[in-house]
Amino acid sequence: MIWSLLRGTEWSMLLDVVSPSFFDVLPAGRVARAVKDLARGTRSASRAREAREARAALLRASGLSIVVDADARALAKATPPGSDPDRQARGQRLLELYFHQLYAGEVTLLDLRPERAVALGETLRWDPGALHVRWAADFLPAMRDLYAGFYRDDEARFQLALEALDLVAAEDVFRRQFGEGDQRAVRFEVAAFRSTFHEAFLRCKEAGQQLHGDFVALGVYLATLYLHLEALGGTFDVRDAFERGSAGA
Repeated sequence: MIWSLLRGTEWSMLLDVVSPSFFDVLPAGRVARAVKDLARGTRSASRAREAREARAALLRASGLSIVVDADARALAKATPPGSDPDRQARGQRLLELYFHQLYAGEVTLLDLRPERAVALGETLRWDPGALHVRWAADFLPAMRDLYAGFYRDDEARFQLALEALDLVAAEDVFRRQFGEGDQRAVRFEVAAFRSTFHEAFLRCKEAGQQLHGDFVALGVYLATLYLHLEALGGTFDVRDAFERGSAGA
């Protein structure tokens, strides 16, 4: 159902990033509700505008070098990610933005595609599309704990978050997806994202665990992040981006 929503739109590139079978491992009713919510948000200009304005205000208060800028799309078109002289800063700010949106507010703009953002010096300028999600109250706190537990080396917090999200069966897969070593030089590859994310949910399905419908939106959000970072190339300090992005919240 999400594929019919994406096909023929500017989001159709996600069809090559996330396998359709990925959604087979989530309960059909939850997927249907999640997809309807995403579609409803894109069709409502007022909801999309409110989400964008709220995020812009949160970013201004955060102290991060990230701004919502209606001119960013045109600037990005003139500066392909692979040839961007500021691509290191662009990638770092993008990761900070990813974490900031999870820790500040309950609504996340899901559009981190390369054609929607560009770095001018150390500042990321971002012009996201309308696709956004209001995270469920029983999903977002657990996701925050999952990342905080991992990057702050708090094993108890990490384990509790896995249990809350019904991801215990895929613990090793998620650790691998977060990055080996100290996460100071992580390379992002769409193929690796596709395989590890899908493997994680298959593990959960085999264990009989029922996953939350908000994993649909999270999958879209992560896919746009990976598309952009792979296009930039190189490696990025994810641990530092987590600390800056979550502290900026």
